[in-house]
Amino acid sequence: MQLLNAVAAMVLYSVVLGAFWFQFGDSELPCPLCLLIRIGMLATAFGLTLNAFWEPRPLHYGIALLGAVLGAAISLRQVALHVVPGTGSFGGAVFGFHLYTWALIVFSVMILAIGAVICFQRQFEAQQSPAPSLVRFAGRFVVILGLLLCLANVIAVTAECGVTGCPDNPTGYLIS
Repeated sequence: MQLLNAVAAMVLYSVVLGAFWFQFGDSELPCPLCLLIRIGMLATAFGLTLNAFWEPRPLHYGIALLGAVLGAAISLRQVALHVVPGTGSFGGAVFGFHLYTWALIVFSVMILAIGAVICFQRQFEAQQSPAPSLVRFAGRFVVILGLLLCLANVIAVTAECGVTGCPDNPTGYLIS
């Protein structure tokens, strides 16, 4: 289960990396809700990273689940703002869906997956033998990747918003 959690965390971190690609590669500045969606994605991945680094615990799944519910609520709000014809959209699309719609899909899948995986009670029993080296490596890898992405996110948000509130429709970086 630790390896499964590490893989799930890497998938979520990849989504955040994709958001950075749109921000810096395609010069699409994220809106304030998009920045909050990233926090939900990082929080969900953080709970799974805890499971990957140590061992699965209900508390870790709870953190991941709360992050996914928060992210889903924010994503749903963003989708609702743009679902009415003529209201426009924010950012580019991937396979016909905007990033906030994809985020809602990812969060929904994570909520269902966490709900299913947490039912396997055997994963919470104390392990008699140490985890295999691949599992330990994956756990360390996702911890380092998560910390780097959190730091990158803080830097990117500070550059876009400064130390005050973010503009509703960002047009450039406040700190460059």
